[in-house]
Amino acid sequence: MLKHLLFGLTASFSIVLSAQAETVYVSDIQFVAIREGMDNSTRATERGIRSGTPLTVLDRSEGYVKVRSPEGNEGWLPDYFVSEDRVSRDQLVYLQNQLTAAQEQRAAAAEDLQEVRNSNTELANSVSQLTEQRESLEQQLEDVSELAQRAEEIVSANESSDYKIESLQQQVDALVAQNDRLTSSTEQRWFMIGAGTLLIGGLFGFLFPMTRRKKTPSSSW
Repeated sequence: MLKHLLFGLTASFSIVLSAQAETVYVSDIQFVAIREGMDNSTRATERGIRSGTPLTVLDRSEGYVKVRSPEGNEGWLPDYFVSEDRVSRDQLVYLQNQLTAAQEQRAAAAEDLQEVRNSNTELANSVSQLTEQRESLEQQLEDVSELAQRAEEIVSANESSDYKIESLQQQVDALVAQNDRLTSSTEQRWFMIGAGTLLIGGLFGFLFPMTRRKKTPSSSW
């Protein structure tokens, strides 16, 4: 178990060192090899590493540098074969890629800017339309307010007219009733006059012959 624990600690330490390790690049030489020792006579652990390949630095000693290749092979090579900066050719490719990416980003930004401008134009048109609609609604509201005021005036006038009509109707009813009373009184008066006239005429018709009979004998005398 202790063996496993030591192995785990060693692996963890190696990982930490790898995470903090320095990175160098193969210089402009076309191909290089890394070897087991600091001598060209030792066995090569990897051959044909192209210029620009990133290598992880593990150690430095006497003009040599121990590195790990991207394939995981470790070995030594003279430090003049490596550089802390990218080689000129790779730098050119890298810069070209960066330029291409920047141009693509610029084009995307230009498209986004155009979309924003279009959106702003649409928003401005929408604001203009909403402003016109608001002004129209305000005018309609003003017209409705005027109509409501006129309607109130008409209702008030109608109520006054209804009151006047009702008052006149009451006066007419009173006059009709008074006329009916007068008519009835007049009829009664004329009835009494007619009845009196008939009574007087009857009495006169009854008494007049009697007066003529009395006068006849005296005239014969």
